[in-house]
Amino acid sequence: MLIAGILGSEGKLQTAAIISSILSSKGEKVSVLDSATLLGMDGSRLKSYISELEKNNIDLLLLKTELSDIDNFLSDDVKFDILIYTDKAEDSVIMDNDEYSRKFGQIFSRMNDRGIAIVNVDDSELIKLLQGMKYRFITYGFNTKASVTTSSIGDSVYKDGFICCLQRSVSARDGRVIEPQEYKLHLDGSELDSHNLLAAASFAIVNGIDLNNLNENPTM
Repeated sequence: MLIAGILGSEGKLQTAAIISSILSSKGEKVSVLDSATLLGMDGSRLKSYISELEKNNIDLLLLKTELSDIDNFLSDDVKFDILIYTDKAEDSVIMDNDEYSRKFGQIFSRMNDRGIAIVNVDDSELIKLLQGMKYRFITYGFNTKASVTTSSIGDSVYKDGFICCLQRSVSARDGRVIEPQEYKLHLDGSELDSHNLLAAASFAIVNGIDLNNLNENPTM
């Protein structure tokens, strides 16, 4: 079972919904939890909970949390295969810089050695915090440094779809090399934030999902 964390204050709910919809359209079983669900769980209970999910053939455990909640729930027994950071550094104004940096490092220390972090490259302050970290990063955003971006900023969102572009080759988790290409993610729902869509698309790409070949349109 894949364990992924979505860290953020605003974007995590929508990003989780998009990812869940994409995977469900591929026939995969997803369990989406909020960090509040795990409050009070010790390491033993948490291991048992994850074991039950695995017994029920859950393909993905998607855990939503905020940086400010890290000290309240995160056990050493939780190791993320993928961590998606949807906030910008400026979004955590309730913490001073030292506290923000400490918590930021704490959440990334809960990644597996071969974990993948998906981050917003448009946030220069965030990118500074990532420097020196040993993990593999996939970046999304609206500039040439992003691994995943829109192919045309002005025409990226359509009534029934969203065009995104993989700008450079990346290795999927199964070892396959995904070459640069465009995808059209078909949507059926209300207005969606472009950064959240790019974060979800990045998650799908690193997991080897062809966004141009989903079984049905993801719905929000």
